[in-house]
Amino acid sequence: MDKIRDIKKYISVVEENNDFFKQYYYHSLIDLNLIKLDTILQYGILSKKLIEKNGLSNIYTHFSSDFDSKNGDMFVSLSEYTDDCSFNTMFESFTLHTLTSLSLLINKQIGVSKEGVRQTYFDDEIFCFQSVDKSKIEGIMLPEHLSNLTINQVNCLPNDLSCYTRSYINNWLKCTEEYFRQKIPRNYIDELKVSHEQLWNIIEEYESPEKWIESAIKTQRKEYGKDLKDVLGDILQYLWSLKYGIQNPKYLDIIKMINKQSLPIYEIKEKCLKKVN
Repeated sequence: MDKIRDIKKYISVVEENNDFFKQYYYHSLIDLNLIKLDTILQYGILSKKLIEKNGLSNIYTHFSSDFDSKNGDMFVSLSEYTDDCSFNTMFESFTLHTLTSLSLLINKQIGVSKEGVRQTYFDDEIFCFQSVDKSKIEGIMLPEHLSNLTINQVNCLPNDLSCYTRSYINNWLKCTEEYFRQKIPRNYIDELKVSHEQLWNIIEEYESPEKWIESAIKTQRKEYGKDLKDVLGDILQYLWSLKYGIQNPKYLDIIKMINKQSLPIYEIKEKCLKKVN
């Protein structure tokens, strides 16, 4: 299932809880990967250079070249909600990412700057140099349209062409197996190979494929009944079920299991902001 971008139903909840949303910075996991969440809760939010220095799995972050940006090399990207927010998904990271993704609530008592190595695309994006210490993470937040999805329904890759290359997928598989300490069964790998070939046959028909990855995914689903994200979702559903012994776990179920620090978890609902633990 693709990430829902229509955030209109959440705007009134944000405005009604204005003071709550203004008291934090936010770091969003735009690919919704719960392996990253677990790693961040253990080590804090690290820049790419620190991830490499600490020898952590690089599934923890995207390669900076994926987004034509070098900011991730030395900086951690954050968003901020202010009275100037216009809920514009083109120019506001809070609107585009925080209200549609899994996000971490960050204590504002940290040093930030308006620019990283390069100028940001978003009016409300700010940067913390090198890392955000795990002690500054004060909560977890997600919109209700994610909470009750089963793991295999949750979109597990951003719509960026570089995330669908063979090398990226192979690295994703390697890091996933390392995290779970579990080999992915051959039937899933075989299905993934077929699905990857199907998708790239579709992508190669586009004149500017980097602009049409979301369209290609939808075409694959229409033509074959299942897309590459669905196959990856099935793999994650299998592995998380095995790890925690839960049949058909929901996204929020696994977040609660990962949250060993007992951080407050907030769900942005259509009519209220709800603490769910």
